[in-house]
Amino acid sequence: MLSALVRKFDRLTDDLIVAVRSGNEEEVGRLDVQLQPLIQRIFEFQAHSQSDIAIQISFFDRLVTRNSEDGGSVRRFSTMMSHLFFRYLKTAADVAEISQAALSSPPVEGYDPSLHELLLDSVPERVAVFDLDYRYIYCNRQNAEFHNKKPSDFIGKHMLDFIDRDRFLSRAKPRIDQCFGGARVHYSYEATDANGRAHDVHCRMTPLIGADKTIIGAVLVLNMQPVLARTG
Repeated sequence: MLSALVRKFDRLTDDLIVAVRSGNEEEVGRLDVQLQPLIQRIFEFQAHSQSDIAIQISFFDRLVTRNSEDGGSVRRFSTMMSHLFFRYLKTAADVAEISQAALSSPPVEGYDPSLHELLLDSVPERVAVFDLDYRYIYCNRQNAEFHNKKPSDFIGKHMLDFIDRDRFLSRAKPRIDQCFGGARVHYSYEATDANGRAHDVHCRMTPLIGADKTIIGAVLVLNMQPVLARTG
């Protein structure tokens, strides 16, 4: 059902582009009226499989990218995507407990990865969760591989263990502090991975809200694009 809803959205979006280009305002209005409740239906869909969770979160990540020049839309779709993360991820305490257990327990034959691991390893973005002391309580596979490490290498470690002090103090910390204060932060920069490849990075930071409704950390989602050869 979810895939059908997303396909319907894509068809309506294609039709909307055609209507906009042809100047058909009546058709634009008709299509827009259909698109908004469809987005809400996709958001409210309760996924029960890894593939549906990945489709659902990737859908809203795509909306954020498509609407990157519209601040209001970016905030709306980023908020919806964050709600989806926490719908399936549960709480930061769950993440920390599961991650610490994974560090202290030997592999078990037939082990089935937890839903949050399947969820966050299925998205293309790098994802990290920090506590208020700038220490990792979660790191997905994509973020670990960027540093040529394993996700378990990050748990409990300070951000300074992975980036230099100047970059932490001048770029990362001020923005994370904004996030700890309740702001949703977006910014872009260039970074080089462990293999020396350059990437354009768009970082989105969202406050992590605990069960008592207080901010207990920050969720970072980093979208990576390889840097093409510079010209000029």
